[in-house]
Amino acid sequence: MATSSNQQTDLRKVYYQCRLGRDDLDRLFSIACDGISPGQVEIFTIAGNTRYWEADLVALVAAVQDNAPEVGQDWENISLKAETHSGERTVTITLDKERAELNVAGSDSTWVYGQAARLEAFLTARGAATSSPKYEMKVSFAFLAFFCLFGYFWLTRGGDVDSVEECVEKARAARGNQPYVNAAVGAMLTIGVLGVLLKVFRDRASRARLLVVGSVPAGSWWTRLTVSEKIAAIGIPVAVLAAIGTLASAASDVFGK
Repeated sequence: MATSSNQQTDLRKVYYQCRLGRDDLDRLFSIACDGISPGQVEIFTIAGNTRYWEADLVALVAAVQDNAPEVGQDWENISLKAETHSGERTVTITLDKERAELNVAGSDSTWVYGQAARLEAFLTARGAATSSPKYEMKVSFAFLAFFCLFGYFWLTRGGDVDSVEECVEKARAARGNQPYVNAAVGAMLTIGVLGVLLKVFRDRASRARLLVVGSVPAGSWWTRLTVSEKIAAIGIPVAVLAAIGTLASAASDVFGK
C-alpha cells in the first residue's frame, strides 16, 4: 500500500514525580538526540524573564552560571528540542519541578513509537508516574472525610446501637479484659499512625526532583530519607504508643474508683 509523504505520527506523554539529576539529564538528552545531529539540538531554560539556550547542557549551565548566578542549583525548568532539518524527526522534552512532558513526532511511525518507549522506560526507572500526586491526595482526603463522617453518624445515631455512655459501662463491667483491649487498641492506633507516616515520608522521598547542577540520591525510598526523617518515622509511633499507654492507665484509675 502506498504511503503519503504528507503525514507524520505525533505522540505526547506527561509524567509526574520524575527524579532527575545532572547525570540523568545527560543520559536522557542523549537518548532523545539519537539519530539527530548535534547541530540540530537546542537546550534551553527560562530564568526570570530571560531565556537561555545552547547546543549542549554543559554550555547552557555555564551560560546560566555566568549571567544568572542567583539561580544557583535551583533550576525551575529545562527543555530540549531536537529536530532534523527535513522535519522527519522531532523530539521535545520539557521538564520542571512537577512534571515531564515528551513530544515525539516523525514521518516514520516505527521510530516515533520506539523513541517514545525508550524515553518512557528511562523516566519510569527514575520514579515517573502517569498520575498527579495532587489528585491522589485529594482522593485520600475525600476518603478520610467520608470515613470520619460515617464513624460520627454510627456513634450518634439512635436505634438499637448502644450510646457512648452504655459502651463505657460495658467496658467497666468487663475490666478483666482491659489489658487485652488496651493492647489491641494501642497496636491498631500505632500501626495506623505508622502507616500514615510511612506514606507521608515515602511520598516525600518520591517527590519530583530537578537538579541540573547536582545528583539525585538513588536507591529505595527509605534510603533516600534524611537521618532526621528516619528518626521521626520510627520515633513518632513509639511516642504515640507510650501516650496511649498513659491514657489507658489514667482511664483505668478513673474507672477503678
